[in-house]
Amino acid sequence: MMKAAVLEKYGSSNQFKIKVMESPQLKDGQILVRNRASSVNPVDTLVRRGTLKLVSGLLGDQIIGADFSGTVIASRSSRFQIGDEVFGFNSAIKGGAYAEEVAVDEEHAALKPTNCSFTEAAVLPLVALTAWQGLVDEGHLKAGNRVLIHGCTGGVGSAAVQVAKSLGAVVTGTCSTPHVAFAQALGCDKVFDYKKEKVPPTLLFDLIFDATGQLAPTEIKDNLAQEALFISTRGGVKDVVSAVDAALNLIRQRMKVVVVKPKASDLMILKELVESGKVKPYIARTFPLEEVGRAHDMLENESFTGKIAISI
Repeated sequence: MMKAAVLEKYGSSNQFKIKVMESPQLKDGQILVRNRASSVNPVDTLVRRGTLKLVSGLLGDQIIGADFSGTVIASRSSRFQIGDEVFGFNSAIKGGAYAEEVAVDEEHAALKPTNCSFTEAAVLPLVALTAWQGLVDEGHLKAGNRVLIHGCTGGVGSAAVQVAKSLGAVVTGTCSTPHVAFAQALGCDKVFDYKKEKVPPTLLFDLIFDATGQLAPTEIKDNLAQEALFISTRGGVKDVVSAVDAALNLIRQRMKVVVVKPKASDLMILKELVESGKVKPYIARTFPLEEVGRAHDMLENESFTGKIAISI
C-alpha cells in the first residue's frame, strides 16, 4: 500500500485528495521506485484543469506527476537492482509520481546524480530533457553558436541556459526585472529585461529557444540569422497557423516544436552534467505531498526562479 495525491475530477488545485492506494503492479522491463520527491511542471496543471482530457481521459482517481527520484524496491529490469538510487520522468500526462511508489519503464530512469539529494534530482528531468532535446536534438546547437533563450529563469529556461553554456554557446537571455541577477548568475552572457526593452533587431542568433512556449514567431523574426532555427516548447504558439505574410511563412519553415521524450540515454548525459557541476538544480520552494495543491497555486499565480519541488 502507498500514499498518493489523487485527482478525483478535473478542476482547481483543491481537487487533490490524499489517499491510501494499492501499490503499482510491475510489467517486464519496469522498476518500482520508493519515490522520495517529485516536482510541479506546467503540464501537471493542464492535466488537473482538464485542458488535456482528450489525452488523459476520464480521471477515476488518477495520479499525475512526471518527475520522480527515489530508491528501487522491486525490479523486472536487467538495468537496475533493488537499492539503486534513481531519477527520471514518467509520462507527462499519467506519470504517477505524486505518490510514495511509482512504476517506471527502465527507459524512463537513470541512476541519480551522486551530488544531488532526492529533492534536487526530482526537479531536473522533464525541464532539463526539454532543454537538451530542444537545443541539441532539434536545434543542433554547437560551441560558438549564438543562442537567445526567452524566459531564461524558469524551470526549462534555467536548464537551457546551463545546457547551452556547457556546450560552449554564447547565451543571451530574456526575463522579468526581479530575475535579471539570477539570469546573470546562471551564466547568461547578456540579459534583456523584457519589461523594459526588446532585443534589438541588430542582434542576430543562430538559434532562438522559447522556454515559455508563448513567443510569437513574428516577435523574433528579425533576430534570426541566415539558416537559424526557432525552437518552441509549445505547439500552440501564436501566429504559427493564422499569419499569411511571406516573412512569417519563412519563419514557419524554420520553426520546430520540442515535445520532450523520456530517454535513459539523455538522463545519463544529464547525470554527467550535474556531477560535473555544469548543470545545477534550482528550487524555489519545497512542499510536502499533502500540500501539492498549494504547489500548483504557486506555479500558476506567482513569479519565481527555478522549480517547485514536492517532498514525499
